[in-house]
Amino acid sequence: MCVYCKAASAVLDALWDDQEFRSFFYNRGYDLGGLGPLTHDVFVPAYLHVKQSLQGGELEMLEAQVAQDVLSPLYRRPHFREIWEQWDQATRDEFLREQSEMQLAELLVMVYDARLSDAYRRAFADYLR
Repeated sequence: MCVYCKAASAVLDALWDDQEFRSFFYNRGYDLGGLGPLTHDVFVPAYLHVKQSLQGGELEMLEAQVAQDVLSPLYRRPHFREIWEQWDQATRDEFLREQSEMQLAELLVMVYDARLSDAYRRAFADYLR
């Protein structure tokens, strides 16, 4: 499962707690298990659309906080800083992306749940057409 699939799935799981959101899918004959196979094609684009719509200060602040939350405990581990300094920037970026995307998704759903809920429902409705 790709990094964005995991994040989009975590958002779907969090949104699923809302009865109105859940009813939208139930009324169309889908439960959470039936939506799983659609994650990559339907919900990842919706997740990324919302994330990209936040470009600018909002998203950068959240990403910086998540990166710090991910790296701070690792820096306290013996030898991590040495390894970090040996990596090239592309390796560092990939490591951070993998480690932080799930945490970022959790933050996004806490702050932008209505926006994500609308995007997920729209994406699913488009898929059904």
